[in-house]
Amino acid sequence: MSAIIITNTLPEHAEAIEIHQRLCFPTLLDEDLLKRQHVLRHLELFPEGQHVALADGMVIGMSTTFRATTEQAFSTHTFHDIIAGGFLENHNPQGQWLYGVDVSVNPEYRGRKISRMLYDARKALIRSLGMQGMVAGGMLPDYHKYRDQMSAEEYVAAVVAGRMTDPTLTPQLKSGFIVRGVLYDYLEAGHLGNQAALIVWENPDFG
Repeated sequence: MSAIIITNTLPEHAEAIEIHQRLCFPTLLDEDLLKRQHVLRHLELFPEGQHVALADGMVIGMSTTFRATTEQAFSTHTFHDIIAGGFLENHNPQGQWLYGVDVSVNPEYRGRKISRMLYDARKALIRSLGMQGMVAGGMLPDYHKYRDQMSAEEYVAAVVAGRMTDPTLTPQLKSGFIVRGVLYDYLEAGHLGNQAALIVWENPDFG
């Protein structure tokens, strides 16, 4: 079994990341997928905030982030708007929150705790920069199975309470995130819906 290496993204990874995005997010609109030109701009703006997981030199996972202010991170927003159409031009070098744009793993490599490794890289970055924490819009891929029975808030509350499990939100909760609300019309994900949980991880070393 190939060793997994987590390292900062480099320009030579950009084309592989574009292919990786299509593989991991087949239900997303093309305009919401990160392309080569987006990755190269991310590396200009905030290179330390971009990570890849490599196996035998191949990109099999990735993490994209930028620094956001409290107002940016906690106001009602859509995915497309907050990431500035994919180019992360909303990045604020003094922002106290690391905004998680994407964590994704090649389907053939899932189940090897690669997402956790990528989240750990984010947390290490937050600590090293003395930031307040991490914020993200966590999609709810299983909510579509229950949306005729309950609201998104009810679904999220059930997952938080442990009465239900969600393939994305449940692992995020286990990783130390808490839920601060629901973002409606966050991201059009086909039959999976467009709601997301506003999730927050607070740096225990901050302050």
